[in-house]
Amino acid sequence: MKIESTKLKEVKIIEYDSKSDNRGYSYSIYCKGELEQAEINFDYIEERVYFSEKAGTLYGIHFQNNPRPQTKLLYCIKGRGIDYAIDLRNSSPTYLQWVGVELSAENKKQIYIPKGFGHVFLSLEDGTMNVMRFDEPFDQQFSRQIAYNDPDIGIKYPIDNPILAPHDRSAPMLAESDLNL
Repeated sequence: MKIESTKLKEVKIIEYDSKSDNRGYSYSIYCKGELEQAEINFDYIEERVYFSEKAGTLYGIHFQNNPRPQTKLLYCIKGRGIDYAIDLRNSSPTYLQWVGVELSAENKKQIYIPKGFGHVFLSLEDGTMNVMRFDEPFDQQFSRQIAYNDPDIGIKYPIDNPILAPHDRSAPMLAESDLNL
């Protein structure tokens, strides 16, 4: 397993070794022991698959407020997309900074996004399937969105007009949100 740091020290990119022979290939997608050796303590209780029918579909900026913030571990099993992590901890020296990583079925990368960070996923190909693992269940009472194009966060997306769900289209700007991380 290879762990790559990002400019947000808590956000990690994970790559497991792949083994191949005449039958095909295999690789791990989760190994608690290896993650713990890398000082990543993550026990997931829920796993969801997100299917983006069209390239340019955007989910986010999503997070859960205290007392139910979520840690996420994400990877792509079909197609490709970009996952973004945004530091939403107002006491952090990297508050509102973000990092993006391309995940694809081919590169087999994963992104680890700890509590206190917002998350965005943007599909880059039709038929993209992204898997998210969570350490806390989805809780509608604490689930929040911030506008994907909030200028205070300033994420630079490779597209101009993403496909959005109604709740993402009407998400408040950061200044109007009740962010509590």
